[in-house]
Amino acid sequence: MDEDHLLGLRAMMGHFATGVTVVAARHGPLLAGMTANAIASISLDPPLLMASINRGSETHVAIVGSHSFAVSVLGAEQRPIADCFALPTTAGKLQRFCDAPWHEAETGSPILDGAIAFFDCRLHESHTAGTHTIFIGEIVAAGYEEGGEPLLWFGSHYRRIAAEPLEG
Repeated sequence: MDEDHLLGLRAMMGHFATGVTVVAARHGPLLAGMTANAIASISLDPPLLMASINRGSETHVAIVGSHSFAVSVLGAEQRPIADCFALPTTAGKLQRFCDAPWHEAETGSPILDGAIAFFDCRLHESHTAGTHTIFIGEIVAAGYEEGGEPLLWFGSHYRRIAAEPLEG
């Protein structure tokens, strides 16, 4: 596919509204995380979710090394955290983890404080797909904050949910 078609495809995919998350893992001294919206529930029994991660990222290295990862679902007020984790990997970003407070999950993966939901996962399986690896994690711990407003991504911009739900 040529570059013009790739740009068009990217614009079309941008019309699929998604939640904004940070996928993070820790392997030894490497603490890595990245903003991601390629997250999906796979199964409730067993509880599985998938995260699609670029193979060139430090987060990929940490997931492969630790065999675990955590997904923090960001709230609307956490846009600065989303922006920081979306930046290209730098030694400073890795060292300070975007100045985001976090706590350790059951697997040792970092969960961001203030997230409206989280999923702590042990690596169940992985599949190579183009430039990414699709990591399927078995959820070993999860939680959420009642009434949290999610941070959304649509049309290359952050969005919020409208105050009133649609009827029907």
